[in-house]
Amino acid sequence: MQLASSFHYGSPMLRADSPLSDDQIRRVAPSIFADGKHESRSECYAYIPTIDVLRGLRNEGFQPFMICQTRVRDQGKREFTKHMLRLRHADRITGEEVDEIDPRAARRHAGCDARP
Repeated sequence: MQLASSFHYGSPMLRADSPLSDDQIRRVAPSIFADGKHESRSECYAYIPTIDVLRGLRNEGFQPFMICQTRVRDQGKREFTKHMLRLRHADRITGEEVDEIDPRAARRHAGCDARP
C-alpha cells in the first residue's frame, strides 16, 4: 500500500488484520485525539475532532485497520499534525479482497498547509 505523498516512509504507522483500539491508535497517532485546534489557528478555523468522526463511522459499522501520522520538527505540534486512517466495514473484514474506505481524509489541526 502506498501512502499519500505527504506521508513518508518512517512516519509512525500501525496496520492490523483486526480493528484497532483507541489505545493502539493513541500510541501511534495522538493527533487523532486532539481536543482542539492549534493555538496558531484563527477563530475562523472550524475544528472538527477526528475522533468524533471516527466514532460516528464506528457506529455505522466501519473500523480502523491502519493509521499513520506525520513526524514533526516542532514537538509542540505533535498533537495537531497530519494523520490518516483507513477503514473497513464490519461486513467486509474477511476474505481475499477487502474493500477499504480511502477517504484521503488526512487531517491536520495546525494549519501548516492548504491541502486537506
